[in-house]
Amino acid sequence: MREIFAQLQILLPAAIQGELGSPEREAQFGRAFERMQQRVDALPEHGEGLDPGARLFGRALSRDVRRAEDFFNRGRFDSAAFIVESLVDDCTACHIRRKAGDSLITQGFVNEAVLKDLDPLDRAAIAVATRRFEEAMELYEQAFRMPGLVPEALLGPIVRYVTVATRVAREPARARKTIERFLEMPELSASVRKDVEHWDEKLRELSPGDFAGTDLTRARVAIESADRIARYPGDERALIEYLLASSQLHDLVALPQESPAAAAEIYELLGRAELGVAQNLWQSRADLYWETAIRLAPGSEAAKRAYARLEEETRAGYTGSGGLRLPADEVARLAELKALSEGKRPTPAEGAELFAVHCALCHGRDGKGRGALSSQLMWNPADLTRIAARRDGTFPESEVFSLIARRDPLGNHQSPEMPRWGKFWKDDSKIDALVAYLRTIQER
Repeated sequence: MREIFAQLQILLPAAIQGELGSPEREAQFGRAFERMQQRVDALPEHGEGLDPGARLFGRALSRDVRRAEDFFNRGRFDSAAFIVESLVDDCTACHIRRKAGDSLITQGFVNEAVLKDLDPLDRAAIAVATRRFEEAMELYEQAFRMPGLVPEALLGPIVRYVTVATRVAREPARARKTIERFLEMPELSASVRKDVEHWDEKLRELSPGDFAGTDLTRARVAIESADRIARYPGDERALIEYLLASSQLHDLVALPQESPAAAAEIYELLGRAELGVAQNLWQSRADLYWETAIRLAPGSEAAKRAYARLEEETRAGYTGSGGLRLPADEVARLAELKALSEGKRPTPAEGAELFAVHCALCHGRDGKGRGALSSQLMWNPADLTRIAARRDGTFPESEVFSLIARRDPLGNHQSPEMPRWGKFWKDDSKIDALVAYLRTIQER
């Protein structure tokens, strides 16, 4: 991540100032994108060891880095600039999910000399993305006191500020003080004033402990309360209720759950809460939570609800409510997730086809480790028909999945020649299919 931020310090000011297309700096920007791209393969691993939602955020960041470079190389500088700014939002969306303190690890990530010309709001966004939450709140508070500001232009920043102050710092009283200063602006429109006054009233009722998640029922009640208050999608009036629910849900995600279905319900609710917190469809990461729910418990009621919402919001995000021009990768993603939501898991037959193409040369067509290339390898390929026998008859699905995916750079697979399939394949369905096939060829 340090290298990613080093290149962002070059690209972000240019993106904000509309200078990515500058011929004089084209080579410099091209090198910055190239260096970011060199680190992109490690981004999905950045969230390893965290909850499933965090891992999907890593993949989203990886995807956006690739998209930004592609737009830049094609001369679509406005599109590249938009996604460069979104990279900060990707980091921010992950880092402000739940209660946290400042990170010592990210100290020094940002070169203040490079970013000194940015206004406090942009610097605050960078501070949040690098987990310097106290600095971010101070920068936001400083920006809100600047003269000559248009209140409606501050609505997005103040939503992000309140999110950090309540969900991350758990300081609702501090958020309320800033909101009350915001309400003193004479130019504030009546509709916005009414929404923000509701935030103020709700925050008066809450203490830091209210944001802690210990009971799914409490979080569900908070979501339902927010849904009743929201008058239309993206309505800001229910912001505090959605933040309260999402704070509780994020705390629950960190606790052991009794079943995948129970965890999937939390993520399905998180998607609803995230959509309520986000200011529009393009900033929302609700789809990542719904995708997590589907992958955690395929065929469950939570997965079905999550897919219905994910499909609706995805289609609405492209060409309006018709959603008629979905990109090919989104069509494929929706097809895969729909099948999973309906309980259609990858089959052993699909895994057998993948094994024949990708694995048999080393492990042999029978899986016993005597493939055509086995004699040329430094390490003897494993006999994959004896996995269960080596573990007293138990086939360890999660362990086998991890050994195939190899997303952990310090993983324990014995051979460095084993490909990292989790890096080459964008989704887990192929690995799931291989695991399903390997289960069928175990010798008793």
